Amino acid sequence: MAQVRKILIADPDLDSVRALSRALRTKGYQVHYAPDGSRALEVAVLRHPDLALFDEACRLLDARTFIQILRTNPRTEDIPVVLTTSSLDADRVRARDGSLRKPFNLDEVLSRIEHIFRRSEAAKDLKSEQQEIEGSLTQLSIPDLMQILGMNKRNGRLALERGAERGEISVAEGRPVNARLGRVEGEKALFRLLAWTEGNFTFTPGTSAARPRISRAMDDALLEGMRQSDEVNRLLPKLPPRHTRLLLAPDVVLPDELHPVTAQVVELLRQPRALGEVLDLAPATDMDVLGVLSTLLTKGVARPVEGDGANLGASDLLGAAEVHALRGRILRTRAPSKVATAKVFVCGSGASAARRVLARVPGLEALSADPTAVKSGFGTLGRLELSEVLRLDFCVLPPAEAARPLWRPFCAGALGALLMDVSEGAVRLARYLAWEVRVPVVVVGSEVPAALQGSPAGAVSVGEDLAEALRALLMHALNPAPTLPGVTQVQRASAS
Repeated sequence: MAQVRKILIADPDLDSVRALSRALRTKGYQVHYAPDGSRALEVAVLRHPDLALFDEACRLLDARTFIQILRTNPRTEDIPVVLTTSSLDADRVRARDGSLRKPFNLDEVLSRIEHIFRRSEAAKDLKSEQQEIEGSLTQLSIPDLMQILGMNKRNGRLALERGAERGEISVAEGRPVNARLGRVEGEKALFRLLAWTEGNFTFTPGTSAARPRISRAMDDALLEGMRQSDEVNRLLPKLPPRHTRLLLAPDVVLPDELHPVTAQVVELLRQPRALGEVLDLAPATDMDVLGVLSTLLTKGVARPVEGDGANLGASDLLGAAEVHALRGRILRTRAPSKVATAKVFVCGSGASAARRVLARVPGLEALSADPTAVKSGFGTLGRLELSEVLRLDFCVLPPAEAARPLWRPFCAGALGALLMDVSEGAVRLARYLAWEVRVPVVVVGSEVPAALQGSPAGAVSVGEDLAEALRALLMHALNPAPTLPGVTQVQRASAS
């Protein structure tokens, strides 16, 4: 049988007490009443309620003193106290569990009480040094979780999941020491995660091995996170969509001395980058980066890039039905997964081909400001999120014949290839992908080389527009067909 929750109401206003008591009893709560602060303290010690609603108008003992006494008694230190008030200034007494404004909205009161009890249950679970807990963020928010971890001085890792996104917060002695969300770490990641309102969490106790990147106390981090979230929500509607590519205006003259955050953003915008990519790659927090971007755009120092599919979003490359079909095709030979990830290989001579793809494929976000794969010619350049269930990793391989042993193991999960030029090495690699891995190849700006004609999954040529090239590759991956010798894309169109 479920335990009956006990609620103490300390309030001299009998009219408010009667209506509130009736609503609470209807919900199955047991109600205790105290007309003043002194009597409330006595009931709290003797009856040990699960929650106290303490009105600021109580005489003999004020709310601040009542709370302080409860916190110094081991029997009552965990009792949540919510301040009830008719005042417009409910922050004069800072109750850890918040306040409720009178006259009461009973639905709001009941919702707050249920929320506090859910949080109390999680706090009890978290007191166990060895117990792992999990739950939904719709029932227990990240700030609430962090407050509980802080009060109990816990050590461990809070793993967070929202759709395809994964994040984590490392805690030591009740303080956040690091956070990670995608390629973002530290305070920047923490402030983003604190804004999540949906998803799931898992807390795993233990000593954190994360490198400390956050030096704030828990309360300070939560307050700053709320402030930054408010400012980000104010700035974002005034800026272009996240997929819009931005670039420094031509011939712009900048002062020699720039604010550090401005210098970060300016350096990134020396080549076209999506707004979302700038947010990820600049070390400063989202609030500071958005503030700088707003100023640069307003003053004309930066501007949206025109042409070459610059403002085309990743979601515009395929329709919903095409995304679903392509995801199914990718997962056909793999274990079931919510998110399908495939590789697109960039075949070209030197680093210029990789940089061109990073600059001109709409929505493609580089792994870092200067991915190591660009210089080394081996690895992953960046990721393109086509939808919540489908993403593409853009990869490069060294085209030299001596590197052939690397090709097969790294080609697992290949979807297709973009041939950026028809140099000997680039064509050699594209031929391997076309004939051995059996994926389609799209040739950018040139005719289909003879070595690729008749390949099992097909090869086609397009113009210089990389948005068009990528869409052609995705459609070809959906409907692979060999290219007959001597038949170009233009000839195919005429025949149809």
